Amino acid sequence: MDKNRRKHERLGLAIPVRVQGYLAGGETWEEISTTIDVSERGACFPLNRAVELGHVLRLTLGLPKRLRNFDTTDSAYRVYSLVRFVERRSERARVGVLFFGQFPPRGFQERPEGRYLLPGDALHKAPRAAGAAKAEASSVTPAQPAAPQAAAAPSEPVGPPVTPAAPVPDAPTSDFLPSEDGDRRSAPRLDVFVNFLLQLADAQGTILQQELTVADNISRGGARVMTTLSFHAGDVVLLQEAGGAFATRAEIRGISRVQPSFERLHLRFLDRQAPDRLLR
Repeated sequence: MDKNRRKHERLGLAIPVRVQGYLAGGETWEEISTTIDVSERGACFPLNRAVELGHVLRLTLGLPKRLRNFDTTDSAYRVYSLVRFVERRSERARVGVLFFGQFPPRGFQERPEGRYLLPGDALHKAPRAAGAAKAEASSVTPAQPAAPQAAAAPSEPVGPPVTPAAPVPDAPTSDFLPSEDGDRRSAPRLDVFVNFLLQLADAQGTILQQELTVADNISRGGARVMTTLSFHAGDVVLLQEAGGAFATRAEIRGISRVQPSFERLHLRFLDRQAPDRLLR
């Protein structure tokens, strides 16, 4: 048997993934990507943001349930991951991560921006600026699961690790561009994740632009989807469930700029309501 053969085979699946990274002071950043391959133990995907060996990333993706270690009944898999390799071939680096678990490594609450290395890792595996060795060494921690109890304060109850809050998706912002008449939601929206093919077509049905994306919020009458393409409030798009039967035209009721590289589209379904199976 080939001893270099992976114990967990990787599958070449293109799955939209939301990547959340952490900065000093508890600030976070987000980027949308698509996996190159996945397995039970990790994933590989392109990334614009600069990361290094040992950085913690929290991924949200529609990983096949047979590859999950938890969240097997949820539509999305949310997992803390450790960067294991970074290979820069063009403007976007190819990043490989190891799924760490439902909770981050020990020490993450104090240093979310730190690097958490596994036994046998060496600092020289990750590129760093000259003269940064001393500062870098202080930010490197062996990757271990969070302790079940806090030794410094044993009398206080300890729950799951508290992670820095991500930006609130529906928070008012000067970058929100509503449609002219606005609308009032008639149905509650649920934080579930569904993969969609998003298309913009002309009057003759010719596809002008399209991308595989993910909705991170959905109701019977609408959804909020992420995009890296250029749209305008009032545009009518085609929305097709990836690998499923649900499809509808949808009107863009508003646009939220999240980062210069991507936006969230607030959609109202025009042809049909979302089926029950997407709302669980």
